[in-house]
Amino acid sequence: MILNMQINSYLNMNKEIHPFLDLGIVPKATKLILGSFPVYSITLPDNEAKNIIRKSDGTVQFFYGSCKSSFWALYHLYIDNYLQIPITSEEALKSLLKNEISISDMILECERKGRSALDSDLSKRVYNIEMMNEFLNSGVTKILCTSKGVMEMFHDHVVKNSKTLIYQESESIKWQSQIISKLKGDESQIKKLICKQYLFKGKTVRLISIPSPGSPQRQLRQFGFAGDDWREYADKYFEFSFKWLKID
Repeated sequence: MILNMQINSYLNMNKEIHPFLDLGIVPKATKLILGSFPVYSITLPDNEAKNIIRKSDGTVQFFYGSCKSSFWALYHLYIDNYLQIPITSEEALKSLLKNEISISDMILECERKGRSALDSDLSKRVYNIEMMNEFLNSGVTKILCTSKGVMEMFHDHVVKNSKTLIYQESESIKWQSQIISKLKGDESQIKKLICKQYLFKGKTVRLISIPSPGSPQRQLRQFGFAGDDWREYADKYFEFSFKWLKID
């Protein structure tokens, strides 16, 4: 009995909990930015080591608050030029409210290998399914996923557990072809869809994924790049995706 209590206590110490999911809910938003899980230094439970990291590198306790993330710089460029970079959580929230965009993550809690920021090093995940359904029921029809992995999480844990969210594979393939053609990319490079389309209670719901904003060149072939100038293609892809989200 004592040994089991000690094991449970140890396991609970390793568990990390998402600290600010409720902050990302924007009433009547039809658009959603969706990620996976925050970096180590801003999850709960908080501790002195995390505080030291935040003070040393300027990480903000908010979605994509890592100093290594260029997400908000892209958001500033294509959605809201008035948002100051680096962000504060207060100003980012004001911008999201103004643009009627909610923001959330797919994972409620998990354990992490060391302090890794890789999704592949997150285990024992509890998924944010209930909130995803609430977003859909409140009218969200556009979702920008900050990786292909996030889009797959949504498909595997929200869609497959829903009786009202219907996957439209042929329409997804057709939309992908239109996107890659517009960007002058090579669709043969893409092994898994970069976008997906669903039908939810008579409404079309579309998801598009983007490569990691911090290092898009590592993944860009999976998004149709087959040329020489990866930066030009990445810029075009980000511009298309963020502007698609912004337009009503």
